[in-house]
Amino acid sequence: GGAPGGAPDGAPTDAAAARPAGGVDTEADILRGELKRLREQHGALQQELDDAADRVLRVRAEMETMRRRLLGEVEQAREQGRDEVLAPVLAVYDDLERALAVAAEAEGSTGIVTGVEMVKENLERQLASLGIRRVGRVGEPFDPHLHEALTTIPAGPGREPGVIAEVFQPGFVQGERLVRVARVVVVAERGN
Repeated sequence: GGAPGGAPDGAPTDAAAARPAGGVDTEADILRGELKRLREQHGALQQELDDAADRVLRVRAEMETMRRRLLGEVEQAREQGRDEVLAPVLAVYDDLERALAVAAEAEGSTGIVTGVEMVKENLERQLASLGIRRVGRVGEPFDPHLHEALTTIPAGPGREPGVIAEVFQPGFVQGERLVRVARVVVVAERGN
């Protein structure tokens, strides 16, 4: 018995005999070509993935920058709003100080002076509860970051150079942030 097509069992057919001896190499070449194509495709896909990952990192960085900027703007708006609310309160504080200065010169106003002092002390406590404290008192060293020198007076007995001699308007800070500059008269340095 032969196989259909006339070739004896196990004998190559004419088609198989016609294939060159390098037929296996041709399949290997096809596989090598396919492997090369897949590697190139893999490289292109890896580059796309790397590019996408890079874009994601850039977008994340931009979002973080935007988040920080917005938080800064919110904090700045908070501070500005706080300052707008504080301005009239500090004006009342100034009025209380002026009233005390006038009343101290008037006779027979001790009851009024005591009442105004109590109101002023209460206002100072309320401001302190908000973290706000007064800056710029007579005898304190002059600090250009906290004080505005309206004028200077010469140094002399009892007047040390570089210190505040008079306060026209007290300043206020909240933590390290200047809320209002103190307007003061400063004892001039010797020789100025």
